[in-house]
Parts: sequence; C-alpha cells; structure tokens
Amino acid sequence: MILVHVEAEKNIKTVVGNKNMNRDDALTLKAVVLYILKNCSAHVSRNIYHIVKTAFLAHQKHLAKYLCPMYEDKFVALQFGPVPSNIYDALKIARGDANTMYFHRNDDLHLVYDSVSFKDEFYTAKEEPDINFLSTSAIECLNQALEEVSGMNFDQIMNATHGAEWTRVYNNPDLRFMNYLAIAQEGGADDSAISYLKENQEIDDMLK
Repeated sequence: MILVHVEAEKNIKTVVGNKNMNRDDALTLKAVVLYILKNCSAHVSRNIYHIVKTAFLAHQKHLAKYLCPMYEDKFVALQFGPVPSNIYDALKIARGDANTMYFHRNDDLHLVYDSVSFKDEFYTAKEEPDINFLSTSAIECLNQALEEVSGMNFDQIMNATHGAEWTRVYNNPDLRFMNYLAIAQEGGADDSAISYLKENQEIDDMLK
C-alpha cells in the first residue's frame, strides 16, 4: 500500500529547494537523513515517504519547543503532506532524477545524496551520521519523531502532517513554501513563542 502512494508522489510537480544553502547547511541535512535511516525501527520502511515525514515532524517539534529551526530547509505542500524541499531533492537525486541534480549542480547537496543508496524504493545509509552537526535538542526531536512514525500507519502519518498550513499552501497554486510560524503553531507553540519567532524573522529579513 505504501509503495503505491510513494510512486504517486513521484508524479507530482517538480520540487526544487533552496540553492543558496551553505556547506554546513548541507552537512546538517546529511546528518538528519543518515540519523533517520540509522535509527528508524526495523519494521518501518526506509522509503522517501517515511524519511521526509520524520524529518518534517522533528523540525516542527524543534520549532515549537526550542523556537529555532532544527535545520535550514523550506517546506512545500505536496499531495501527501509537507516536504522539506532540499531533503526531498537529495532523495530524488539518489534514486536517479537527473533534472533535480542539474538544478543543484552548483551547491553542496551532493553531500547528502552521495551518502545514501537507493534500491527497490528503499534507502540505506552509506555511512554513520556526523553527530557534530546535530544538537542535543535536534537528536531529542528526531528520536521523538522516529518513535511517533514507527507507531503510525500511512493514513495516520498523513493526518498528523496535513494541518491548516499544508491545506492553505496546497490549495493555492500561487504559494510555494509553507510558513514556518504556522508550522510551529500547529506543533504546539503558544502565542508568546510565535511572537518571539516572528520578531527573529523580522530581524533576519532586515539583515539580508
């Protein structure tokens, strides 16, 4: 059943991430993907769906609890839920998507997709995750997300990630990325936390 849904995900519009990421951002994404692959339960399929959903839930938890991103990526709303775009691109390239590879030809995403192998819809890690690129809080949120996903079936994972922000972006063709403040709010961040995140976002925007 899950493989059918994953195959359908392949046919959705092309997703392209942020070409302006730096090397450390790419190495953090690499550590996240490898950590998920190395630590997910034995009965959980190591397919693209489970990887991106675990990465999304961990990031949402980190935003809501620690008021900062767990990793630098932008989230798009695909048919089967939110997707961290650069992680999704790396996994697509690992399975042979030449068009996506061309888009990332001038950045460091190769650090991510070169670290995994793909066969029969499943991914495996070629190396151990570099924990130096994962904070203690990141590991905590990843472990929580891994535990949650291991106890959910496909429909339950969809329900856990199809919030109001996903609905807003998915149903509006003019929107590309989900708002991280809304992601944090749906993850349990209260009004004071959202106000803090918004303030920091405004400062970051002014410094760009």
